[in-house]
Amino acid sequence: MGRRRAKVDADHPLPRGLNLHGKTYRARHTGQQWTYFGHDYSDAIKAFKAWQAAKAMPGTVGELLDRCVGDVWPGRVRAGTMKQRTASDYMKDTDALKVGLGKCPLKALKPHHIAAFKNARAKTNPAHVRNELACLSSAISYGVEEGMLDQNPCYEVQRPPKSVRERLVTNAEYLAVHERAIPSVQLAMVLAVRTLGAPADVLAFGIRNVVTYADGRKTLRFRRGKTNVQVEVEIVGDLAAALAPFIAQASLHKAFVRTRAGTPYTVTGIGAMFRRYAEKAGVSDFSLRDLRAKGATDMYRAGVPIRHIQLLLGHKSVRTTEIYLKGLLTEIVRPNELPIIAAV
Repeated sequence: MGRRRAKVDADHPLPRGLNLHGKTYRARHTGQQWTYFGHDYSDAIKAFKAWQAAKAMPGTVGELLDRCVGDVWPGRVRAGTMKQRTASDYMKDTDALKVGLGKCPLKALKPHHIAAFKNARAKTNPAHVRNELACLSSAISYGVEEGMLDQNPCYEVQRPPKSVRERLVTNAEYLAVHERAIPSVQLAMVLAVRTLGAPADVLAFGIRNVVTYADGRKTLRFRRGKTNVQVEVEIVGDLAAALAPFIAQASLHKAFVRTRAGTPYTVTGIGAMFRRYAEKAGVSDFSLRDLRAKGATDMYRAGVPIRHIQLLLGHKSVRTTEIYLKGLLTEIVRPNELPIIAAV
């Protein structure tokens, strides 16, 4: 009979075999090394179940995905070679992949199988199929490294094009949503449009990111979650006004954008709240993520140097910024106005 757990949290029950060691969830098979599943309860539960299920479908795509969820991707997060956000997204994406391709033997997996999955998912979830293919490719690349299959068939399948907004958010739409939103959502909006931060970046901002220089200037220093590029934004104007209450008064809370109870929002949670206020304002196709694009295009139209916009966006190359802006803005050109003269 095994030793009883020293502590049990009624709000976070653990399945048999999964243990909390300090702040990290872990488990192991008899006689083997511990496998660690990170600090997040929900991710740990899913990773643990996938780790257990990895033996259920040997040699299949499903087994490979379960192995990645239960061991490979958490290991990369600990090693610093994968962001926790990416690993969490991949964990969610494996659900659809296992339904569509889980029973397929790895050795028999061909590009046309993946293309069929892509086409089927494009009909029901066109906005997310690119992410699911990226998740599958990551798992299969690991399988190739481990000798489970010879090559990655994902490379031969063309991914669906990224969806591009047909229009940009106007100032009137922004103000209409801002007027109806609660203070925490208003703050998230200001931070997003002034720092060009993605929702995950905005939710991570806290007093620890504020840097004070000897001359009294204050900046917001952080790393972009997607590119890991460090950005330092001077706290002036609307940004200074929005953060003044938090900077002036010491707080134990880690994040500026937080609930009334002081707990941080999730990207999904703040996004759902934002959409409700957008719908009340009559702007149904407006999301918090769109404010990054709005801020960048507003700056570009106002003549701000593209190098400055690049630094604020956290792009490693100014070429990326040019492509990003070109995808958002339609350039207006004059027609051919040369006179048509009959040949002499």
